[in-house]
Amino acid sequence: MTILCVDIGTSSLKAALINEEGNVIAKTRRKFLLVTTEHSSKEWFPALQNAVADLFNAAPEAKADGICVSGNGPTLVAPTGETFLWNEKAVEIKSNSLFIPRIISFKNKFSAIWEKSEYIFGAPEYLVWLLTDKACTILPEERYTDAYWTEKDLLAAGLNKDEIAKLPPFRKSSEKIGGLTHKAVSFLGAEDHGIKDGLPVFLGSPDFIAALIGTATVRENTLCDRAGSSEGINLCTREPLYGENIRTLPSIVPGLWNASVLLPDSGSKFAAYKQKIERELGQSVDYNELLEIMIESDGSNATLDQGKYLLIQTALDVRAAIETLRKAAFEKGLPFPDTMTITGGQASNDKRNQMKTDITGIKIRVPLCSDSELLGDAAMAFAGMGMFSSIQEASEKLFFADKLFVPSSVEE
Repeated sequence: MTILCVDIGTSSLKAALINEEGNVIAKTRRKFLLVTTEHSSKEWFPALQNAVADLFNAAPEAKADGICVSGNGPTLVAPTGETFLWNEKAVEIKSNSLFIPRIISFKNKFSAIWEKSEYIFGAPEYLVWLLTDKACTILPEERYTDAYWTEKDLLAAGLNKDEIAKLPPFRKSSEKIGGLTHKAVSFLGAEDHGIKDGLPVFLGSPDFIAALIGTATVRENTLCDRAGSSEGINLCTREPLYGENIRTLPSIVPGLWNASVLLPDSGSKFAAYKQKIERELGQSVDYNELLEIMIESDGSNATLDQGKYLLIQTALDVRAAIETLRKAAFEKGLPFPDTMTITGGQASNDKRNQMKTDITGIKIRVPLCSDSELLGDAAMAFAGMGMFSSIQEASEKLFFADKLFVPSSVEE
């Protein structure tokens, strides 16, 4: 069995074909050009079309048995494509909801679109709607209701019942929402590879939850560093943790919690630095080659030294985040792990990983599948198919470690 796994990121769409043993048969990434515009979501479906072509060109014998979609949140999208991204500044209102301030902001920014739209979607739900013509809001776990919305909270924020009806009903992660429509099949154009009418489409989750599933951070006392445009250090616990800079949300596993410390712009800072280097050179630079040069900088080049300092400062910020979580766990009498799983582009460079483990003092485990959101999608789809008893079991069965980095002080 093989799942077409799709994740809508801030700057690109990632996709992979992953089987029930956790093997990545093929994967691809399609970058967006309209990232900073209010119509950024209009690239998502064409990006998926191109990604599907990439995957089956790389694996011509493969066939998909299902599709699962995750994506950035809390992004909001109208059926006509107007988009309010998760990282845009929202109005400040008193609410525990991650979504209500953004819903109000969407209404204010796109008032005419708001009035005529039947639904307002989250990011993965918008793509699911394009694939299946089914409208829903993915609720990862029942305890997330307050972090999304309740009717009481929406009314208190000034929305009327007709406006509240624009928010599609909750459906659970891993649930089969429907099948591919004929229109979607015609657009994707890969019927010989299983992309045909009625192909099951399963609900993923917000991308950070998909990443936690894909790194097996779904059992007590597991730690994950998820990096992208932003970076989050996540600890799975049996009790909620509280403290300055700690955001605690339910785990997708009932009874467990996820405490996180967010580094909001570590990835975007590096991307800006990379763009600066490319402008100076007048050409694109390979990510790993640039890292190698930065890490080995000897002080003779101010620009490279700036990059090396950026990597060191990011690692110091990660260390501070780990210590914040460690202190909060200690105060609750909870254990704390000695190993952290990392994911995202950072996982691909051994020298950077060694630098990070030396600075943070914690062992770093690199997954075999570094695009953990995609592995998380596969876990949710296979759980939805009944191939595993739960998302937690699917996560732990599909995850495999590739490398382990140990602080030099420990090695000595």
